[in-house]
Amino acid sequence: MTSNAYDPRTALLAAPMSGYQKIAVTVVFLLNMLDGLDVMAISFAAPAIRESWGIAPATVGLVFSSGLFGMAAGSLFLAPLADVIGRRQLIFLSLVMMIVGTLWSAVSHTVASLLWSRVFTGLGIGAMVAVISSLTAEYSNTRHRDFCQSIFSVGFPIGGLLGGVLAGILLPSYGWQSIFYVASAMGVALIPVVWFFLPEPIATMIARPKSGTLARVNRYLQRCRMPAIEALPAPPAAARGVPLAALFQAGMSGLTLTITAIYFLHVMTLFFVQNWAPSLVASLGFDPGRAAMIAVFVNVGGIIGSPLLGATCTRFGLQRLVVIAMCAGALVTALFSFLPANFALLALGSAAMGFFLQSAMMGLYAIIARTFPAHIRASGTGFVIGIGRVGSAISPLIAGALMSGGFSRTGVAFVLAAPALLAALLLLKFRVQSADTP
Repeated sequence: MTSNAYDPRTALLAAPMSGYQKIAVTVVFLLNMLDGLDVMAISFAAPAIRESWGIAPATVGLVFSSGLFGMAAGSLFLAPLADVIGRRQLIFLSLVMMIVGTLWSAVSHTVASLLWSRVFTGLGIGAMVAVISSLTAEYSNTRHRDFCQSIFSVGFPIGGLLGGVLAGILLPSYGWQSIFYVASAMGVALIPVVWFFLPEPIATMIARPKSGTLARVNRYLQRCRMPAIEALPAPPAAARGVPLAALFQAGMSGLTLTITAIYFLHVMTLFFVQNWAPSLVASLGFDPGRAAMIAVFVNVGGIIGSPLLGATCTRFGLQRLVVIAMCAGALVTALFSFLPANFALLALGSAAMGFFLQSAMMGLYAIIARTFPAHIRASGTGFVIGIGRVGSAISPLIAGALMSGGFSRTGVAFVLAAPALLAALLLLKFRVQSADTP
């Protein structure tokens, strides 16, 4: 046994990562991959639904936004429960909601039913994303935290890539419903994986100790090949308060509001691209199955860009690289609207948008994880993502309304590329925290 002065949280940050921690990070990656598939499923299905049901662009935008509003609500109102009941419990709840929601989408026959199914799915996704985006930081050590965050972030575009490939294969023969059935099946498969291989992070156990917490902490330490402790370190004094209220106390309010505004603006551009790129390509005369493949290239760009930013941020600076990626993403989004009906050029442009916008999102998740201490990290991340998801929900509505109002695709792209540029300007002034916050 070690002395009571020994703090396992600090020791884990300094020690090499164990296989136990690496497996946990891998499970978080798989959950983020499922999130990517569930979020993007409606984008893949939208061209076929619009063709089958004969609905207007504004209605398509409403369908997109319904799920994103659900995600906002899940991040705001469900995610903070993770700081009270624990990460694992909320992840299981979110996973069940996502499974049920995607099945509901698959059996929908009306716009109203599809809308509500996307809201319900979004509630689960929103809570899940807020929790797992902070989990990677909590399983990692200081040296590999940003790299692990990049591995986590690339899960989302890989899920989108998988969905796009499946859409191209399944849509012609099995219809748009098949995408939602696949998403549900993946969720079911992940339930036992989460149960056996995703522990409650040690920092959150110590922050809110319960009966048996010491034994659980020592089991965690044993699996990480670390010495056991005789008594739990004292939890942070702030951990005894209300998590959401703590986001605006003790000098946190400015940080909370600024990082929320940055995230809000960036996701407006990102989710315009993710939701509307297949439909914009379909409007150029491509069939729904081929148009859905455009989302594959958006995600391929993210798969390349996110690890690259994560691998180079130590050398060049995380904040600087994210600002550059945001500016480049805004520029490429605007230029994409000038491309002709040439599938190769559209695919290349889509990959470029994904490369910059999704890698910037990866960097933002790392910055968010640094901004909030462990005892309010899920609440803080949930607040940022929840408010941000309102921005992601607004952008498809704006795009649909502009298109229905007669705006050209170039005009729409310029309007919705601007928020990412504004986010970059705000980030220039933001005080990024160090990577060694427990």
